[in-house]
Amino acid sequence: MFEKKNSYLKTLHYLSLDVVVGAVACSWIFWKIPDGNGAVNLPSILILGICTWIIYILDRLLDNLNSEPQDTRHQFHFQHQYYLQIGIIILFFIASILALFLPRNIIYFGVALSILILIYFYTLQKKSKSANYQYFKEIFTSFIYSLCVVGSAFSAKINLEWQAYLAGFIFFLLVHQSILIFSFYESQAYPATKNLAKKLGKTNCTYLILGVLAISTISIFFTDNVFLQKVFFIETLMAFCSVLIYFFHEKLAKNENYRWLGEMVFWLPLMLIFF
Repeated sequence: MFEKKNSYLKTLHYLSLDVVVGAVACSWIFWKIPDGNGAVNLPSILILGICTWIIYILDRLLDNLNSEPQDTRHQFHFQHQYYLQIGIIILFFIASILALFLPRNIIYFGVALSILILIYFYTLQKKSKSANYQYFKEIFTSFIYSLCVVGSAFSAKINLEWQAYLAGFIFFLLVHQSILIFSFYESQAYPATKNLAKKLGKTNCTYLILGVLAISTISIFFTDNVFLQKVFFIETLMAFCSVLIYFFHEKLAKNENYRWLGEMVFWLPLMLIFF
């Protein structure tokens, strides 16, 4: 019974549904800015979850076109690629229906973002044979993901204080911190791999990862807005948890435990429901 339940959880993890939950949870706090009473547009946040899921599935499928699947997640996508491709079509259809209920500003943002994502995937394909392919991918993945989560909420707001945009920028740093940590673990597990962590080296990775924690901590003192202070505190907690994952490498590398823990860091904004 336990093994069967564990198998289901692994499948959900390989499908990146934990990432989808994290994206929705993080976007929710940006919808609540500036005072915690901001109205959340349900169709928008559902489309965000769907699009995040599509992008992650498509990203794995494209990776498998360029190279043999190495880790278990890519192997899962390779084995089930037919059903995943059908799933992408169904998800796109659902998102298209939900888009009919979006406010005009969010529609404009979505169109611009869609064009940017198409350019992103096109460029990835062009750069797939380049030695800098993986470095480019890791940097722009964090940018696109952050833009989806923060931009979808902020596109519906006007006259936001600069501290709100600072919270959005720190979120980008958190995403980059997380990707860098994953990159570090992969470089340790697969020494032949080329990624950003390996290019930077462990010392520079450590400085960058700790730097995100320092910036997020300092940000708490940049505003008197109670809700924004809570947002900055949650972001600091996220950075701190990611730092722990980085430094406990030897314990968390087994069975890729670091990955699901790292992705669940982005569930922490759900704490604001209770505080």
